[in-house]
Amino acid sequence: MTNTASSPEVRPMPWAQLLALASATFMSVTIEMLPTGVMPMMSHDLQVSESQIGMLMTIFAMSVVFTSTPLMYLLRHVPKRMLLVGVLSTFAIGTIGSALASSYALLVVTRIITGVAHGVFWASVTAYVGHLVHRSQLTTAVSITSGGGGLAFVLGVPLGTALGQWLGWRTTFFVLAALCLVVAALLLRIMPARVAEPQTDTAAIEIQPAPTAIGDTERVGRGAGLPPRPKKSMRLVILVCLLCGLTITGHFTYYTYVSIQLLGPMQLPEQWLAIALFGYGVMSSIATFLTGSLFANRSSLGFRIAYLLMLAGGAIVTFSGANLWFGMLGLLCWGAAMGLMPTLLQSRLLAVAPSKHRDIASAIYTSGFNLGISSGAYFGGLLLDEFTISALGPAFIIIIGLAAAYSITLDTVSARRQLAQ
Repeated sequence: MTNTASSPEVRPMPWAQLLALASATFMSVTIEMLPTGVMPMMSHDLQVSESQIGMLMTIFAMSVVFTSTPLMYLLRHVPKRMLLVGVLSTFAIGTIGSALASSYALLVVTRIITGVAHGVFWASVTAYVGHLVHRSQLTTAVSITSGGGGLAFVLGVPLGTALGQWLGWRTTFFVLAALCLVVAALLLRIMPARVAEPQTDTAAIEIQPAPTAIGDTERVGRGAGLPPRPKKSMRLVILVCLLCGLTITGHFTYYTYVSIQLLGPMQLPEQWLAIALFGYGVMSSIATFLTGSLFANRSSLGFRIAYLLMLAGGAIVTFSGANLWFGMLGLLCWGAAMGLMPTLLQSRLLAVAPSKHRDIASAIYTSGFNLGISSGAYFGGLLLDEFTISALGPAFIIIIGLAAAYSITLDTVSARRQLAQ
């Protein structure tokens, strides 16, 4: 007989709420990433170097690193709906400030404000998804909300780049601020006022990790012949966050300055830059939405494919020279990899995080992710100033190779421990 207590009824997928959260992630990622597309314009207008504009990514991300975990602890009792509405409104205020900034120093201040809100947003939205869906729906739900981030690369950054080329980068920031307020109103209307807190022994997002990987979801139920449920712990959370940080460091070492690579060594005409970024974003978005169906039960395979695509794509972009079409193929592979990666990382995190510490685990993950952005943008800027753009591709390949080796090591160690039980 089926034990209904241990096998709760799966709730219908809350599509409206998940799509609303996806809209919020779209705005968050677009605001964060926009300097990568309008970097030459911002550099010229503010009379600073392109590496200094890239440093805005570092400043933004470090604001997240230093504030997300303590703020999430202080705000842990604030209803999630009001918290998300508040951070979207803060996005709008910070973005208006960026549009009005008359100097680089003022722009830095506004990016810090927006970065603080960004950290609270991601720590909140990741945990919120777990409250909305059953554990068996987790990877699909995360792929939907993460899809907003992928869509930011498809539409947000390319359209922002095109609008910046047409009307100026400041206009783009004003438009984003207005859209943030629209999304905040949508969340206020459509999201539930309160969500149920998980029980200590079972939680909406607890997943049965498979014996082959930390955070795999190959066996959701527990039946006869299955291995015991691996212990969830903050130690495993830290291991996953380290993997996240290393991967994102490698990515943003190169991607922060990708427009320089495209317009320089690849000789992409400037009017095609938005189209190239659009192609990257399309592949990223498609991969994000497919992650749940392709790798819900095989996250280890998903990681291996994602790292392979990243390495192949980065190498092609780096060594294609002026072969524009070959270089664009590499950019598309890279985009697909970065569509897969965030969903896989978040699902793995939620699989190993203790239920009662979910918000804190999400905040640590957000800090790790943004520490990767910060480190990558900073390291890439140093290489750019010292060795030109030619040094960024090899650095990317080395760091991503180390991350792939670390991911395989985590899976191998986890498998051996399962066999020893």
